[in-house]
Amino acid sequence: MGPFNYWLRLIKLIYYYRKKSTNLPYLPIRLWVELTSCCNYKCIMCPNKDLKKEDKGFMDFDLYKKIVDESRDFIFEINLAHRGESLMHPQLIEAIIYAEKNRIFTRLHTNGSLLTEDISRKIIRTKLDRLSFSFDGYDKETYEKIRKGGNFDKTLENIVHFLEIKKETHSKKPITTLEVINFNQKHKEESLEAKKRFHSQFKKLPLNSIVFKEMHNWAGQIEKERLGNKYTVCPFPWNALIIYWDGAVLSCTQDFFGEFIVGNVKDSSLKKIWNGDKMRHLRKKLAEGSIEEINACSKCDRVWREGFLGVPKEYLWRFITKRMP
Repeated sequence: MGPFNYWLRLIKLIYYYRKKSTNLPYLPIRLWVELTSCCNYKCIMCPNKDLKKEDKGFMDFDLYKKIVDESRDFIFEINLAHRGESLMHPQLIEAIIYAEKNRIFTRLHTNGSLLTEDISRKIIRTKLDRLSFSFDGYDKETYEKIRKGGNFDKTLENIVHFLEIKKETHSKKPITTLEVINFNQKHKEESLEAKKRFHSQFKKLPLNSIVFKEMHNWAGQIEKERLGNKYTVCPFPWNALIIYWDGAVLSCTQDFFGEFIVGNVKDSSLKKIWNGDKMRHLRKKLAEGSIEEINACSKCDRVWREGFLGVPKEYLWRFITKRMP
C-alpha cells in the first residue's frame, strides 16, 4: 500500500471512528502478530511473568502464512511482536521475509538480548522496515533492576554491534529506534554522567531516534495513576487487530490475558471477525462510554489519557506518519 492509499484509508478510518460506527465498510490497517508469548525477561512493569504455562507457546508457521495471505490486500503494517520476545521464535527471519515479500510494512520490537552477529546480519538483509529496542535505564544497576534477567553490558553491546553492522553495510533499513519508558521517580536516579555515557555509545551510529514513552497499566494488570480524567473513545477497534500465537484474535494490545477474545483465525477469517458480533458490540460500548462490563477496557488507563481524535497525544504524530507503536 502506497502513501496515497494509506492516507485515503486513514481518512476513511477517522471518519467512521468519529461517527462511532459499529459496522465498518473497511478492514483493519494494522495487525499485531504474536510469534511467541514466551520471554527471557521478567520485567517489573510487564505481566508476562504472570502468564500461565498453557498460555505460553510459539505460532505455527503455517498459521502465520495464513494470516499474511489473508490480510496482505488490506493491511498496511504488521507488527511481529506482542507479549513475548520474538527473537526466541526459530522462524523469525522467515516470518520477516514472508511479510516483506507480500509488500507489507514490517515491524519488530525486541529487548535485544538474544541478538547475535548472525541474526543481526540476517535481519538487516531481510530489509525489515522498522526495528525498535526496549532499553530502560542508563546504567547497569538501574537497567537490571527494571529488566529482571537482563544483562546491561551484553544487551547494550548487542544493540551497538547491530548498528555497527547496519553502518558497515550502508543499509538504511531497518529504521532503528531505542524506546525508553518514563518510570516514576524511584527509577529516575541515574546521574547525568551515566546518561551522557549511555548516549555516547551511539555517536556516529545509524540509530534513527530515541523515544520516551509513558508506561501504561496493561488494562489494569499493574497499578498506575491515571494521566487524565476525560474519557476518550479508544481507536484500536477501528483500526487494528491483535493475534495471539494460538490464533486467538483480540481488539487491543493492552488486553494482555485475553479477557475479550473476538474470534480465532484457525476457524474463521479476519474479515468475518472484524465485523463480527463481538467487535460490533465492543465498538458500541466504547462509543457509548459504557465499558464497565468489559474488564480490559474499564481498567485501562489509555481511555483516560489526553488525546486528539481518540489517539493519546504522545502517539498522535507516529500514528499519522505510520509509526504507531
